[in-house]
Amino acid sequence: MAASSVVALVLGFALTVQIRNTAEPDAQVGAAREEDLILILDELNAREEVLRRQINETRQTVEDLSTGQQQSDTAVEEAQARAEAIGILNGTLPARGPGLRITVQDPDGGVPVSVLLDAVQELRGAGAEAIQVDGVRVIASSAITGSPGSLRIDGVPLSAPYDIRAVGPTAAMEVALNVAGGVVADVSRVGGTARATQADDVVVDALVD
Repeated sequence: MAASSVVALVLGFALTVQIRNTAEPDAQVGAAREEDLILILDELNAREEVLRRQINETRQTVEDLSTGQQQSDTAVEEAQARAEAIGILNGTLPARGPGLRITVQDPDGGVPVSVLLDAVQELRGAGAEAIQVDGVRVIASSAITGSPGSLRIDGVPLSAPYDIRAVGPTAAMEVALNVAGGVVADVSRVGGTARATQADDVVVDALVD
């Protein structure tokens, strides 16, 4: 039973008892003059009005408290969601969900920095929430450097075949990589291959210190 129902029940019972006890005829009321009866009825009506007002005020207080708690809970949930989103974007929290797993084969060591950089940018542009390459988390401030066959992200060396994982809208990301003249075509031109596989559960768990 809700708190407001309990309050109304208790106060309503008290009101009923008080009216019955006061309204029960006894010898004195039976002998009272008509004016006295009118005064008694007026007093009863006034008491009833006060009790009803108290019930309404109490019910409103309970409702206000309930609404305030709901608003507080919603604010906490929104703050937690924002904190999680920020943590994923800056690489301090893992991400998991639908996404792509991309394998870049580079047998001749010909994939340059520009191709890997384009891959990251295309994935971000298509809505990727989190990306990692060979176990290295890629965030907005990450630096992709090196030369073909010796690529690095934030100073961490990578090795072919490159394993790229991205959490985000799978179809949009796959289309972005496969557009004419895009990343897949660029890898092919330097003697490598790039294959993207959609997955319902991609884990990006590399974290930035």
